[in-house]
Amino acid sequence: MTEQKKETKVDIEIKGKIDLPKLDIDYQKYIGQESKIDSVETHEGSFGYFVKVTSEVVDTIENPADKEKPIELRATGIFGLQTDANGDIGWGEDTKLDKYLKKMGVSHFNELPGKTFKVQTKDGKDDKVFLSVN
Repeated sequence: MTEQKKETKVDIEIKGKIDLPKLDIDYQKYIGQESKIDSVETHEGSFGYFVKVTSEVVDTIENPADKEKPIELRATGIFGLQTDANGDIGWGEDTKLDKYLKKMGVSHFNELPGKTFKVQTKDGKDDKVFLSVN
């Protein structure tokens, strides 16, 4: 059995809109840069299970909220998993994950760490990798 997510009602004073530090990143300069996959993790989210693929650090930038703690930029990809009628968890033929694994030349996502790829941004195609702050 999975642990239930807990929710706590709170009575707090909300000021409304507040100023937050801005993070301005020129993602274009990372497109085409070669990197390696550092880790692959499975997660359970609000909409089911998914796989998170994360690259090595692509760049380190200054954190506007905390100058002492820089922000590491990594390319990440999120791929959904499905549960079949038998309760088995996996992915189907021609799903985004299946296409990505074929493109990377592996049969299972656990084989991805250490594989080299080029950083790209999402443009509506299934085989693109996102660059995001991790």
